Amino acid sequence: RVLIVDDDAAIVEMLTDLLGRDGRFEVKSASTGFDAGAMTKEFKPDIVLLDYMLPDINGNLVCRRIREDANLSRTRIIIVSGAVAQDELESLRAAGADDFFKKPFDVQKLIARIAELLHG
Repeated sequence: RVLIVDDDAAIVEMLTDLLGRDGRFEVKSASTGFDAGAMTKEFKPDIVLLDYMLPDINGNLVCRRIREDANLSRTRIIIVSGAVAQDELESLRAAGADDFFKKPFDVQKLIARIAELLHG
């Protein structure tokens, strides 16, 4: 179960399509941090693909909220973003992110990493 959290509709559509066609994943999406919080509790994703810069909240807070929820202790988080400084990367890892992909990213590498985190 993969939850895509991004305010860029084109990226959400592309990832939903590719992951859906892959056949191994059940995919849902959210475009704000608020929706991501609600959807995470309801959908209980195994992995969250999280855009760092959301319109209402940053990725750190979403990471922390997921990590604070005992029901989501096995959920993996991959941050996907265009511009993140090195110190922000360290704070994302501290907040609980499992990995980071810089936009534009290689979709096949991302799918391989999702599979690795889920089954590794």
